[in-house]
Amino acid sequence: MRRLALALLAASVASGAQAQHFLPTERAAIELVRSRHTDSLATVDGTLAYAERATGGAFRRGGYRVLRRPGEPFARVQICYRLGIDPPTCGLDYLVTVNPPHVEPAERYDGLARDLEHGPRAFLRALAREADLQQQPKILRRIQGALEPYNPYDWR
Repeated sequence: MRRLALALLAASVASGAQAQHFLPTERAAIELVRSRHTDSLATVDGTLAYAERATGGAFRRGGYRVLRRPGEPFARVQICYRLGIDPPTCGLDYLVTVNPPHVEPAERYDGLARDLEHGPRAFLRALAREADLQQQPKILRRIQGALEPYNPYDWR
């Protein structure tokens, strides 16, 4: 599914010279992601702020990172955060274009971005699952992480 979305974005740009026209500046890309309305009509920034307050500091935003890869007609904005005892990570990815302004999760059907798109309550449940997973031994965490894509049940 992700490859199809990337192919459609790439097909919408006729040449590499026009691709620069669609790429946002770093500040514009971050602002588009922060103000994006998720499926629950909450903004990404509002959902992250709510998660920080509701978890009592167990979840903390770290900032934003904008990546541009050669040949891609979009910018990738990564939201960095820290959850519990795990080291900081930049695991929430969004794809951003400017003309027209468009923001979508890089992994719509996988990971924390999926739950963030479903609103503050779903995102808090996902953070709780991740925090519970931190209490398990490392080998079990690796096994569960590897098997997660094959899990037929949606525990959200």
